[in-house]
Amino acid sequence: MQELLEGEYLRVTRLHKDLNKLSVVPHRHDHYEMLIVSKGLGKHSINFKTYDIKPGRVYFLHPGQVHLIEEFDRDGWLILFGEELFKRFLAIHPHEDESGLLDSYTSKPYIDLDAGLSAIFTLLVKQLRAELAVQKQDVDILLHYVSLLLLHANRAQIVQHPKDALSLRKKQLFHQLKQTIETNFKREHLASFYADALNVDIKQLNQICRKATGLTVFELLQERLLTESKIQLQTSPGSAKEISYNLGFNDPAFFGRFFKKHTHVTPADFRKMRMI
Repeated sequence: MQELLEGEYLRVTRLHKDLNKLSVVPHRHDHYEMLIVSKGLGKHSINFKTYDIKPGRVYFLHPGQVHLIEEFDRDGWLILFGEELFKRFLAIHPHEDESGLLDSYTSKPYIDLDAGLSAIFTLLVKQLRAELAVQKQDVDILLHYVSLLLLHANRAQIVQHPKDALSLRKKQLFHQLKQTIETNFKREHLASFYADALNVDIKQLNQICRKATGLTVFELLQERLLTESKIQLQTSPGSAKEISYNLGFNDPAFFGRFFKKHTHVTPADFRKMRMI
């Protein structure tokens, strides 16, 4: 787990080729991160899914997500902030939680800036840097500049990557489902557990889940387990057997079959492959 904030409320860092050599191996951060690319073509992997990096593209990463960036000539900005700032943002804008670019389950964790948005982002980054340069920074000013970036990014993501909108009730239910999966996926591998926990019929829950992600509850759960399996195999010193028990598999051989079914390689072979 990389700890780059070192207790700071907010940091704005230039994105360049030699910023952090650890970027070329899978790693986790303990903070939120907005990556704004102004120059360069390459690849960016988030939770082992690969995306293109190109000028004008903006990514948003959540704490705990595993990512890596190929080594290539690039320029832009990294905006790093912690839980305190993000919670203050959500307290003011609760409807943005787990929506658009801030949805930790989105398959499109990025937006592409047009000329208008690019000008706005450039100005806001300039304002953030100016405020960070003064001796006594105003955390409220910093919060509102970051809030503007997040609000603009979220609106753009919803426009650029539209999907069927859920009703408020169903959106809240899906949000509860994601939270329940995140809390229990290492122990509870059956979709029925989540339906019972939310007191919802499994058919109804599957319909909501399919509308939001294209997956059933079971498929979403399997995807979360698979992602965590890859993360631990690439970042944990534990054996595949230890990892299987940590993820709630009573039989390491079953874990091996589960992993190979979805990736076509064994856990041991995957561990040898550096996702670079």
